[in-house]
Amino acid sequence: MLCNKCGQENDENANFCKSCGHSLSDNASKKEKRKKWMYSLILLIGLGGAGFGASQLMQEPPQQAAPSEELSSAKEDEQEERQEQQEQQEQAEKQGQEQSEEPDEIKEPVELAASDGKTEGTVTKVEDIVPPSEQPEKVEPKKKDKPAIIKDTQQKVYTILTEGGQGSGFLFHQSGLVATNAHVVAGFTDVIVRNINGQDQPGTVVGISDESDIALIKVDAFAGIDPLESEMNPTDVGTEVIALGSPSGFENTATIGYLTGIDRDFEQEFIYEDIYQIDAPIAPGSSGGPLVDASTGKVIGINSLVMEEGDSIGFSIPLYSMHGMLTEWVNNPMSAEEVVAKFHVYDDFSGYEDENYEFDPDLEMKFEESSLHEFVGDFRYYYETALAEEDFFYVQNLLVYESDIYNGILEYIGDIAGKEMEFNFNKLEITGTEIFEDHALVHTEEAFDFKNEAGEWSLEERSKTYTIVMDENGFYYVSDIINKE
Repeated sequence: MLCNKCGQENDENANFCKSCGHSLSDNASKKEKRKKWMYSLILLIGLGGAGFGASQLMQEPPQQAAPSEELSSAKEDEQEERQEQQEQQEQAEKQGQEQSEEPDEIKEPVELAASDGKTEGTVTKVEDIVPPSEQPEKVEPKKKDKPAIIKDTQQKVYTILTEGGQGSGFLFHQSGLVATNAHVVAGFTDVIVRNINGQDQPGTVVGISDESDIALIKVDAFAGIDPLESEMNPTDVGTEVIALGSPSGFENTATIGYLTGIDRDFEQEFIYEDIYQIDAPIAPGSSGGPLVDASTGKVIGINSLVMEEGDSIGFSIPLYSMHGMLTEWVNNPMSAEEVVAKFHVYDDFSGYEDENYEFDPDLEMKFEESSLHEFVGDFRYYYETALAEEDFFYVQNLLVYESDIYNGILEYIGDIAGKEMEFNFNKLEITGTEIFEDHALVHTEEAFDFKNEAGEWSLEERSKTYTIVMDENGFYYVSDIINKE
């Protein structure tokens, strides 16, 4: 290390000059200060350069030279073209408004020309096509449950009463027209039509055929009521069906079965072609009643025949095959003379137009043991249905109106409603029958499985006596039920 006073060379670690004794630490301090000053100078120069660069970046770029005269001219032409297009558009909109104020021109229809193989006219855009996954699913007709179908249909099924007997019919048209079999009303122009509530209304035959077993009755009191819906297509074998009518005096009875055959042909008093075969039990008195599809509630046929060997095979005329004839009578009803001309029972009778039908008061009605037993069985079936459905409707027309048993069952069904009780009838044994002049007694032993409100099951056994009365037309009603201890 050199001494800054005398210039003597000294050791690097020496603190004093060996020649003059001057302190060498002052020399190092000055050297360090000189280094720091150099660093500061370099830092200031760097910061100054950065500041100058930033100031240059923040300055606006130099303006470009003005476009040439040729470019300016092109721009002016473009502006003029745009202005001209805008004027044309405004003119077109003005014309459109004027045309919209004028009435639309009515164009004459033109025949469609045969296709020449060219694709013209409206083109479906790709975006207008709905993918199969987004297309709405086809909604199948909603099926109804059988109790609801029976309940709804029975309101529009009637008992047809004539001096010669009785049959059934159903509301076909909202103008109060009831369809039935021709053999039910053959020979009569005026009949009595009874509804489910036992109310009788006068009816007039306004259509009848002497070939097809079909007829139409006009009942003014039923005008305005919506009719039963008709099935206008053939029905397939295997379809579950419900037959409704008043067989053997049991008004508004419903039986369930299947359509077991089609295209059956018979010729008796009438010609039966392509009719349905069914296994739903029907009997005399069911004639003219509707055969209903058990899943849709539509009328598919008119019950007409039963095999003599038993009641397990019946036949029904397809409604779609008779719909045209019935509709013709709706639009052009037959006169009384035309109705009578189809049959010859009134050939020697005059003044029939003014005659109203009345029942023969001397006609004797008697209780029959077999029909009493059948009636009690039917009552038990409908009573079980009424309990299961919690609906008094199913038995109301089998009870004497406003009797103690009528009001008692009505109240009981109301009491059990919503309590989820169950009644499974499993035994009905008729132990005796007593027939009197104005009533009959039927004694039974019955049993049923019962689930109470708490969900507990028990076997209930009853000994009962049914008191049954009969009206002037031979229909049975329950007037009392006694439970024996």
